[in-house]
Amino acid sequence: MRRFVVGLWFIVWVMGAAAAQDGALTAQDITVVAGTDAFGQSIQIAEGQLLNQGDTAYNNISLQAEAYDAGGNIVGEGLGYLVNACGAGLLPDYALQPGQAQPFQVPLELYEADTAIDHVDITADASPVEAEAAEPPPLLNGITQASNREVVSVEWIDPQQLRFGVGCPRDLFTKWTWFQYNVATGVQQAIQHPKADIVNNASGAMLTQLELAEPIDLARSGISFEPNGRRMVYQNDRNSVLSAEPDGSFRRLLADRLFNRTLQGIYWLEDGNFLAYYYGAYGDPVLYFTANAEGQRISEHPVDGTPSIIVPGAAPDGSRVIIAATINDITGYYLKQAPYPDTEELLFQAEPPGNNWPAPIYMRPPDASPRVLYIARPVDEQPMLQCFNLTTRQLRDLTPLPLQLATDERAMMWLSPDRQRIALAATGLHGGLWMIDLTAFGSCQ
Repeated sequence: MRRFVVGLWFIVWVMGAAAAQDGALTAQDITVVAGTDAFGQSIQIAEGQLLNQGDTAYNNISLQAEAYDAGGNIVGEGLGYLVNACGAGLLPDYALQPGQAQPFQVPLELYEADTAIDHVDITADASPVEAEAAEPPPLLNGITQASNREVVSVEWIDPQQLRFGVGCPRDLFTKWTWFQYNVATGVQQAIQHPKADIVNNASGAMLTQLELAEPIDLARSGISFEPNGRRMVYQNDRNSVLSAEPDGSFRRLLADRLFNRTLQGIYWLEDGNFLAYYYGAYGDPVLYFTANAEGQRISEHPVDGTPSIIVPGAAPDGSRVIIAATINDITGYYLKQAPYPDTEELLFQAEPPGNNWPAPIYMRPPDASPRVLYIARPVDEQPMLQCFNLTTRQLRDLTPLPLQLATDERAMMWLSPDRQRIALAATGLHGGLWMIDLTAFGSCQ
């Protein structure tokens, strides 16, 4: 999707009575992108961030746009709304709090086709409402918040540093906004993902070799690079999953017969191993497989494996998966040998959450200590981080989690290389990134 950067200046007039006094709502980072309307027709959309610089909140927010050419003539207009990271409109009762920003989209209706847009003016109409408490609920000991954005991906660089992506889960990683975060200092800075240029600058020959020549196939390919590694994993135009070198060479087929399945994510484990998972919508069973980037599938084919209620976790080498399922009328969490059928071993009975909750983490200590599972699920309606000792078979509550997930939002966890921290990320209106210091909770006995 080609982007056209709009002129650096813009105007925001707030039509609501209270907002008109202080110009509290400000449009930022306005760009115009190509899109399609509900009838499949090509249109242009003005998008950006609406920032509340006032001291009160606003709801019932509607946006009007006027598009201008280089000569200052109005060439189009449109009505728009606030959206989430995936472009879905927010409900009218959503209140933009002081100091917060939220994405917006305004479909533009041009007076004449193929008109060149120079800049767009945005005006906003909103109703003032009482702001929420300025201070968020305090986090428990061992948890710190690193971001309040919609974080969709985390890649640990080393035990003290990670990078995280902000955006829509279904978009390519090249469309996400990336940041690097230092755990020790709390300092973060905007960055470009180190592998972004490989995709952004891919030649037509390379994309053809990858079977991603059509833009729509590239957009839904789910290309993902091994963090701190070399090879990529992706799905081609037939939904077959392959791995390849950065130049598209040495492709290896990992799984096919997936033409009617929806790839939701690729979760990297250790040493180039990963878990790919599939489901259609919230509440659907999750199919999955484990493999490595060098080109070897480790588990059963996803169509042949035992479906899971949750996104599964996996051992670092991909040889075992943690699923939630109902087997022989017993619903709970099971440990399964990934390559073999009918090897599910019941760990404990429990009512699992939906497929939008974080996958369990399988922690293999570097010494002879017991292996541990970290599990996020509701306990008495409270999001809870639990640990399960695979030797003693004891399940223990560690800490409540700051998750507020709607069914169209999702969360995931990543273990640091030194096994001392978990990075917890979530999308949605209450999205964010949190660091969980596992040393604050003692050993999992």
